[in-house]
Amino acid sequence: MARTNRKSRDAAASRAALMDAAGRLFARRGFSATSLDMIAAETGLNKAMVAYYFGSKTGLYQSVLDAGVSKLLERVDIDALEASPPARRLPAFARVLARGFEAAPYLPGMLVQDYLSGTQQMRPEAAASLARNFEVTRAIVERGQMAGVFREADPHQVHLTLVGALVFFSITRPFRNKMQSEGRLPFTNPDPEEFAEFVGEMLARGLVAENPSEPG
Repeated sequence: MARTNRKSRDAAASRAALMDAAGRLFARRGFSATSLDMIAAETGLNKAMVAYYFGSKTGLYQSVLDAGVSKLLERVDIDALEASPPARRLPAFARVLARGFEAAPYLPGMLVQDYLSGTQQMRPEAAASLARNFEVTRAIVERGQMAGVFREADPHQVHLTLVGALVFFSITRPFRNKMQSEGRLPFTNPDPEEFAEFVGEMLARGLVAENPSEPG
């Protein structure tokens, strides 16, 4: 029994190491430019273990991406968001997304690389899962409009503004951190959640109706 448990722990550690290294490389270099040799070199494991645990490089990519999407989505609590006044829901949701990107730090870079490459390695299931975030934004905007707090606006444009800002913030954060550590950052390096709330607040203020109703 002890030997079986040890094997399970070793297997889990190997899988985690491969996913961590692959996520870092995929986010920085993209799918096509990342080789199994690179992943193996990052982990000190044999590249044959990728096939053993994930079937292929594509299988590994999908596993890393699916894990990141799951970490992002599991932080979205619709009931908690709806318990806030309509004008506070976008800032609250922005903070949720920031926490998700903190939990899945390779996800923003992988998404950008996937979109830029045009190869669309993302599975339809993962894309459908990510689309749930747009549904949250749309619900926030439309319910704010129904409450008389928000003016008419395209929820998709709101969502692109929100997520675009947070993805850019996330993928440029290592650069800012490096500049900060070297004493060369000419401005304050924002906390991710504080930045997210700032973006959400700016969006919410821009959506305020000319004569808003009382929050409800």
